[in-house]
Amino acid sequence: MPRWVLTCPECHKEFTHSNIAHESSWWDEKPEMSPAGDSIECPNCKKTSTYRRYQLIYRKDEVKGAGS
Repeated sequence: MPRWVLTCPECHKEFTHSNIAHESSWWDEKPEMSPAGDSIECPNCKKTSTYRRYQLIYRKDEVKGAGS
């Protein structure tokens, strides 16, 4: 499933921010974020960091073994 991911500045692992329902319109569905950024905890290392919308990265498919 296509998804938006973020990369943790602490452990450098990608994690899923949100899934994308329709791959054909992924560019229209980029999630909104606060202009100052959103505080999000990394599910891998538990560090909370502030992310901005431009840091969201599109991934077409789930990568096997990602986040492990």
